[in-house]
Order: sequence, then structure tokens, then C-alpha cells
Amino acid sequence: MKSLTLTKYRITALNLLFWIISFNIFISFFSRGIESDFVMGELNLTIWNILLISNIFIACILAPFIWLFKELRLSIKRGVTIPILVFLILGIIQLLLSNLIPPNNFPNLPLYLIFSLDNILYVLVFHITIIAAVYINTRILIGRYLSRGKFMNYLINASGLAFISGLMNYMLFNYFIDLIFPGLFYISWFKIWELILIMIGYISITTIVFLLWQYGKMLIENREKAIHELSALKAQINPHFLFNNLNTIYALAEKGDHRTKDLILQLSDFLRYVLYDTSSEKIGLEKEIEIIKTYVGLQKERINENTTEVILNIQGDFTGIQIAPLLLLPLAENCFKHGIGKDKGTIGINISFVSHQLHFSTKNRIERRENPLNHEQGGIGILNVEKRLNLLYPGKHQLTFEKNGDLFMVEMTIDLD
Repeated sequence: MKSLTLTKYRITALNLLFWIISFNIFISFFSRGIESDFVMGELNLTIWNILLISNIFIACILAPFIWLFKELRLSIKRGVTIPILVFLILGIIQLLLSNLIPPNNFPNLPLYLIFSLDNILYVLVFHITIIAAVYINTRILIGRYLSRGKFMNYLINASGLAFISGLMNYMLFNYFIDLIFPGLFYISWFKIWELILIMIGYISITTIVFLLWQYGKMLIENREKAIHELSALKAQINPHFLFNNLNTIYALAEKGDHRTKDLILQLSDFLRYVLYDTSSEKIGLEKEIEIIKTYVGLQKERINENTTEVILNIQGDFTGIQIAPLLLLPLAENCFKHGIGKDKGTIGINISFVSHQLHFSTKNRIERRENPLNHEQGGIGILNVEKRLNLLYPGKHQLTFEKNGDLFMVEMTIDLD
């Protein structure tokens, strides 16, 4: 819920920032020659003075809306509101005093206020059609056409929207503005084709920004999904592995076997790695290989060597190479889960690293009643690894598995740049 609230604030802040920048651009443009019923020469204002006064007015207009956000601290709301209230009170006092003090002894504050309000009002009216075009585009056209891959339909509708918006803006300032604001002498600065180009520019920019935002949102969601998949993988460590190893350790302890302490230490290291060390997005490949060795060593202690032969072959220099955690272990676990039975068989695990490519393959005999891809029997297993590879290494991996009679083979290749 908190992340959704933060996302809402970010979207609102980005929208406000975009339109404030747009307002400032047009205020600086329109302020140079706009006609009104006061003498501009008396103001002696630079463009920076104009922008400063205009943005203070914008802040005054937006300030009350901060109280609508219940999640914001009261100190923040007061810190934003109080300075603006002080400014307004002082401005009103000076405006009242200007009627009593001769103009030569008092700044032209009334003209400053009239000038700024006049320009802000003009720019606000000018933005009505732009804002309408932008939000029709982002809320309707993109979702209805662009997001569904209907590019030609989107281009046709977006072009029509730009034409209609430009025409509406032209008609607003040439036919209706004097009826709405009589006496302010607002005029249209642009021809129809210029207004259409302005609309096309705004629609294009906001479309690009919207698509980049959606792409970034998708990346964040995929990252969070990968983290949840990892958490689920940790939560579904095969309990049979723990029970079998604890039983093995108990049997050795009863016999007073000297290997008992070493096995307890190995099991402790294994659990610590799976539950805690894998919290990072990437871990050292060397560490991942070491935990495979530990896992295989623990499994060897509990199986009958006369029935099941275990072959672990490791080649390559893994120093300094990073990989997402728990991609190899589920595949190794799958071998022992389905490869141990009453009949003789071999479990083979091969790991190599050559030219930035990690090669991992397994081969094991399976019971005819077993299905290595069955969720109910094997937890997340291979299918979980496949999902995480698609999220973490898109276009940089290959994962294949094959069942041939009573043999099951898995091959995985990852490009680790």
C-alpha cells in the first residue's frame, strides 16, 4: 500500500513539473509583446523577474492542494503554506498602501501583479486545449491503440487529435476569448498549422515520456517478481533433504562417527547460505559452486554408493564472476530427488565456465512413476528456474530438458558478462 502511495505521489509530481516547465516556457514567450491596458515601460522588468513573479503566483495557486494529501506530515504542509501566506498578506498590504503613497515613492506593485496575472491567465487559457490533447492521448489513445500494437490506428487518431486541438485553440483565441475576457485584448499568436505542430510536439513528447515510464515500471515489476520468486524458492527448500540429512547425522552420532561434527557444520553452512547469503541480487559464482559441492557432499553421506554413483565435474575459473543466486542448486537438487531408487543409476553434474559462458548440465535416472517437471512432487524446481532465467537473463540464456526413457537430462547456458 505504501509503494502504491509513493507511486501516486511520483506521478502527480512529474505531471506538475511537466506543466510548470511548459507554463514557464510560454510565459517567457508571451510576456514580451502581449497587449494590455498598462504601459510596459513603467515596469522595467527582465524576463527573470517575470518568471520569478509568475512562479510565485503558481505556487500560491497550488499550495492549498497540498492539504489534500493526508499522508504528508503536518510540518511539511505548514512549511509550504506559511511562507506563501506571509507573501500574500504582505502583497495585499502593499497593494492597499499604494493607493495612499505617491507613485514616485512606491514600487509599481499593482502593475507587477496585473502584469503577472494577465500573462498567467493567457498561458492558462492557451494550455486548455494542450492539456486536453495530452490526456486524451495518454488516457485513451495509447491504451486503446499503441499498447495493443495498433500503430497505424494510433498515428491516425493522434494526428486527428492534434489537428482538432490546434483548430480549437485557434478558434478559442480568434472567436471566443473576447467574450470570455472582454477588455484584456488577448490575441492568437499562431497560425493554424503552427498550433497543429505545437500539439504534435506535446503529444509526441508525452507519448515518449509515458512509454518510458511504463517501461521503467515494467522493469521494476519484473525485478520485484524475481525477488518474490527467489523468496518462494527459499521457502520451498525440500524438507526431505533436511530430514534425510538430519537422520544421517543422527545415525552417525549414535555410532560415534568422527564425521558427525563436519556434517553438522556443512549442513549449517548450507542453510545459512540458502536463507541469508542469497539476499543480494547477485552473488559470486565461486560461492554458488562451493555450495553445490557442499550439497553433493551431504547427499553422498546418505545414499548407497553401491546403488547410486555420483559424478561431479567442475572446470573453469569462477573468480570475480557474479550470478543471480539459487539458479544451480534447484537443478542439482532435482537429480537427487528423482535419481535415487532401488535400481542402480548414475547422477552426473557438469559445471564449466568458458568465454563468459556458464554451462551447467545434469543427467540422472528417474523412477518411471516420477515426473521431474511436476510441481506437486518437486516444488518449484526446474520450472521456477526457467521463470527466473526469463526475468533475470532475457535473451542471454538457454535452458533445455529432455526425458528419454528412464533418463532425464538438463542443460543450461548463461552469458555472464
